[in-house]
Amino acid sequence: MRKHRIGIAFFYHESHSFSPMKTEIEQFRNEGYFIGDEIYDAYIGTKTEVGGFLDILKQEEDVEIVPLLCAAAVPSGVVSTEAYSIIEEQMLQSIREAGRLDGLLLALHGAMVVEHLLDPEEHLLGKIRGLIGLNVPIATTLDMHANLSEKMIDYTPLHFGFKTYPHIDMYEQGIHGAIALIKQLKESVTYYASFEKLPMMPPSINMRTAEGPMHKMIECAKQAEEEEGIYNVSVFGGFPYSDIPMVGASVLVVSLDPQKGKETAQKIASLFWSVREEFIMDLPSVKEGLDLAMSIEDDKPVVLADISDNPLSCGSGDTTELLREMVKMNIPNTLFGGLYDPESIEACRKKGAGNKVLLSLGGKVSPEFGEPVQVEATVVALSDGVFHNSGPFNQHLKVDLKGAAHIRVGEMDILLIGRPMSANDPEMFRHIGLEPQAKRILGLKAKNHFRAAFEPIVGRIIYVDAPGVASNRLTTFTYRHIPKPIWPLNDIQYEVEVRGTEKWKH
Repeated sequence: MRKHRIGIAFFYHESHSFSPMKTEIEQFRNEGYFIGDEIYDAYIGTKTEVGGFLDILKQEEDVEIVPLLCAAAVPSGVVSTEAYSIIEEQMLQSIREAGRLDGLLLALHGAMVVEHLLDPEEHLLGKIRGLIGLNVPIATTLDMHANLSEKMIDYTPLHFGFKTYPHIDMYEQGIHGAIALIKQLKESVTYYASFEKLPMMPPSINMRTAEGPMHKMIECAKQAEEEEGIYNVSVFGGFPYSDIPMVGASVLVVSLDPQKGKETAQKIASLFWSVREEFIMDLPSVKEGLDLAMSIEDDKPVVLADISDNPLSCGSGDTTELLREMVKMNIPNTLFGGLYDPESIEACRKKGAGNKVLLSLGGKVSPEFGEPVQVEATVVALSDGVFHNSGPFNQHLKVDLKGAAHIRVGEMDILLIGRPMSANDPEMFRHIGLEPQAKRILGLKAKNHFRAAFEPIVGRIIYVDAPGVASNRLTTFTYRHIPKPIWPLNDIQYEVEVRGTEKWKH
């Protein structure tokens, strides 16, 4: 029996146009760069998109899995031309060498920006189509913060966006993509895409799906999926730190009935526009946040989330305003981390555990957001920085911090890490002997993803408005390529065109 040969691949980066940290090939190799059969060892058993692809395809006796290339880097500045070119060529080469492909499953982010390319995912899909032809089905998974463009839809209607933030349904979307692709291959199902791009780029701080405006949007999307003829609905909040023409929010409906799909996309887009003001939040300053944390009596830790320097929003992980204030206040039983500072880790290694060391903490990548903090610290423990996630976000995935050091400054514990990484999983701390649950106050370089694993063990969560490249204040950025006018930078009138249907009731 002739088997269906289905390729699987992954090319993932969320790029901040205003970050000083350009993303080079080294950052991809540090996070995850797997070719061919290496993909199985890296992703089988993980709750990731590729894990979902593999689990579905393995069940199909008449499918041959063709592992191609998986490359991912932690969000940072734009990807260098060189790094992108290396990965694109490796991806295309793996497809050329694979021979006949009957389908392709491709995990993308949707908010990558390259030095010379404003829409690299669209560019990559175009190149792939040039190799495999127009008739081979492709299905992609996309991050909820994808800046989706119309051109992406031209290459395939099958795009499946995450429905959770924190993103804990990556695996499920991988499954949905794989099932849709198999149905197209085996049952000749025809899918249609209906796409609505909105003139808005909401800040992502209030985009959590447990409550608030994005919760409303996702519930609406799920409701629409129950209707006949509607296969999948993705609501994309966009990534407002990408200075590109296709920035911002959108709605994509995959349907079996193009008219029904179009009406549904318009209705959901209309609702999206109507709730836009709910995405705006005013945050306390660092001092106000700390004062509030000190006033809370709870047997669970209070979290101060330094959102403007969250590495998964492309922060450098080394800004110092919250750190400086916590060191100055010297509150007993507090923990701060992870602070990206390989120089300080090296100094700790030279001194050894149990010894004192003078350190200049943080402020090296982005001193404009705070100078280094001078401290005398005790080196408590050192590690290689390797652990496996235990929480729901990227569960079981291996993480390599490129070294870690647990230091104590006064009454405060600090975790130093060897590369920028959001504090999204307690194992980041536990692997070196720190138990975040036992602390009174946690100062975390994090935003929303950490909630998936930390909410069960912490109390109040306070977002603080410290300086940083991932600031919630979009007016601090000098945009050159975004469409104008666009909300919230401009106050604009906009109404989704709804032809032949009732106006969506808000």
